[in-house]
Amino acid sequence: MALIADIEKRVGNFHLKTAFKVAEGEIFGLLGESGCGKSMTLKCIAGIETPDRGRILLNDRVLFDSEKGINLIPQKRKVGYLFQDYALFPNMTVEKNIEIVLGKRESAEQYIEQFYLKGLEHHYPFMLSGGQQQRCAIARMMASKPEVLLLDEPFSAVDKGLKWNLELQVLELLDQMKKPTIFVTHNKDEIDHLCEKVGILSRGQMKETGTKETIFRHPKTAAAAKMTGCENVFPMSEGEYAYVGIPPEAVRPVDSEADADITGRVERIFRENEETVLIVRIQRHIFFYRCPNVLFDGSLAVGDRIFLAVDKEKVWYLES
Repeated sequence: MALIADIEKRVGNFHLKTAFKVAEGEIFGLLGESGCGKSMTLKCIAGIETPDRGRILLNDRVLFDSEKGINLIPQKRKVGYLFQDYALFPNMTVEKNIEIVLGKRESAEQYIEQFYLKGLEHHYPFMLSGGQQQRCAIARMMASKPEVLLLDEPFSAVDKGLKWNLELQVLELLDQMKKPTIFVTHNKDEIDHLCEKVGILSRGQMKETGTKETIFRHPKTAAAAKMTGCENVFPMSEGEYAYVGIPPEAVRPVDSEADADITGRVERIFRENEETVLIVRIQRHIFFYRCPNVLFDGSLAVGDRIFLAVDKEKVWYLES
């Protein structure tokens, strides 16, 4: 059982072109900035939007094929879609929200039990916490007996304090379901916590796919490097590669300009939880130097010159 998508769609000047495969029980993370085409990809799979060309197959069933003129309506696709805002019906109770997708002879009771909603059956969505709303939306999605799950930024509206608990609950549920799942996010940490494989989407184009370990440790494209959190990605004027990425672990301070690969002037100093971040001006570019708080002795101030050495073995050479 698997989902295979290879589609293109144009909307004005925006061109979505993406191809990937999600195996049974696999959680595939679709990572990219806002407006890169993540939600459009899900809508094409669900049948809400129609691609201009390509194919979508789910467990060997053709959901869409532009050449053969096949385009199943959403109700026949067996796709479970968890919207960003959960899309619960505000005038229906938890029980009714689940029952609406069930057959006449089925009961919502088993889903209420399975998703820890006992005692909330007669509550309306506005009476539920963010986590309870999410569980209700997932219960309704699973009551429709989907063959693939599409999760669109499910934690974007959740407070940080609740996020860990919700991530653990969702991961437990997905482990039980063993369905191919696409998890859309712009947050690398969520991919780290939940997904095995990841695809990097940038301006509508799928830049690379692979295991999260491979892409996060050795990205091949500038888009992937930026999505891993690398702040220092610069264009190269010559050579085989278009960009160079310098991860924090490749940089260390040195005492003199003679030993430095990078010489600049400190423009700003910020303290984060465990790091001090120095914003360094290097001619026309800004360079981010991150130093663990325990190693930052406070000897550098705004306006001071700074000398940094770069370990060439740890640098990423990147395609566009």
